[in-house]
Amino acid sequence: MGYTTVRDRDGAVSAAARLAAQPADGGPAASWAGRLPLLVDQLVAEAGVYEPRIAAMAMDQAGGDLARACSLVRAWAAVLPRLADVTVDAADLRAERRITPGFAGPAGGQYLGASLDYAQRLLDLAGRDLADPGPAAQPAHEPAPGRPDGHLRDQPASPGRFPPATTPLEREGLLAPPHPPAAAVDVVREPADRTARGALLQLLARADTGAMTALAYSAVRGFAALQDPTLMELRSGFLPVQVTGPDGQVVRVGELPATVAEIVLYRTHAGVPDFRLTLGMGATPGRLERRAIAAALLDATTARATDDPPEGKAPCEDAEFLSIVLDAQEAVGFVEHLKLPHHVTFASDLDRVRAARRLRAAGDEGEA
Repeated sequence: MGYTTVRDRDGAVSAAARLAAQPADGGPAASWAGRLPLLVDQLVAEAGVYEPRIAAMAMDQAGGDLARACSLVRAWAAVLPRLADVTVDAADLRAERRITPGFAGPAGGQYLGASLDYAQRLLDLAGRDLADPGPAAQPAHEPAPGRPDGHLRDQPASPGRFPPATTPLEREGLLAPPHPPAAAVDVVREPADRTARGALLQLLARADTGAMTALAYSAVRGFAALQDPTLMELRSGFLPVQVTGPDGQVVRVGELPATVAEIVLYRTHAGVPDFRLTLGMGATPGRLERRAIAAALLDATTARATDDPPEGKAPCEDAEFLSIVLDAQEAVGFVEHLKLPHHVTFASDLDRVRAARRLRAAGDEGEA
């Protein structure tokens, strides 16, 4: 069910919907990759490799099986030479969309960007020929106020950089410092403690979208504790990628589409409230915002429960549990391997069950 309480001030909601309906940069409107950009974003995120062209090729080869396509992309990337190691700073994100649900009027303002979040979730049957699997006809929208032709070129552009939404909380001492601190680590190439916060953040960036969303939902519903998460800031845009050349000069080689989310978590322990809010951060390549929000929530829940005893942690708070279950490749492999021949192990199971039944029968006869 969509939220219908948001009023469309000055045509902002309809403008955001028109932006979201435009073809993605990753492919022409006539291709499925161009019409389904968020599917490509999900695949490159879960594969951990941002290459939309290869992702679309893998999806075609896998017949639409996202997990198999992810495996193909990871296998392809594993044999590529690594030319440089680069760490990007989320603060350098050039945002085209920035919202702060926790504040009505944040410093820097709200920029809806391309989004269907506030539009009615109604199937547009009139905009598509059900007999033609080709591109859907663009639905008609009401022109934005002051622009009779409905074009978006006159819309004010996002400034790109915004002051952090959490700054007022830090000034008031309401935000807890990062605990434990996160150190950048590449768990793909380096042996590392997968429960360390830096490693967990990378695992969350590559995690299965559905599993991560479900576990984040379990935290929202309060299965872990009485807690109330608030999305402080969501930014989507482009991260500059820079490398240092042989001459020591820093060269900008491109931009990575990315989404960054920050969540603060209020929680009580046995009725005693926290004295400070816990901050969680999530990031994902592409524009699938649900991924970044779920990652931020799980980061916050695990950080908040760091000092809790293991037996007191719920699944959404347990970094070790998350590091095991969130990688879809391992999960899919274990589930799908059940399709392979298992008659030898099943015969062994049958032998054990039959032997147990014989022992029970012999015991019943002895008592009689």
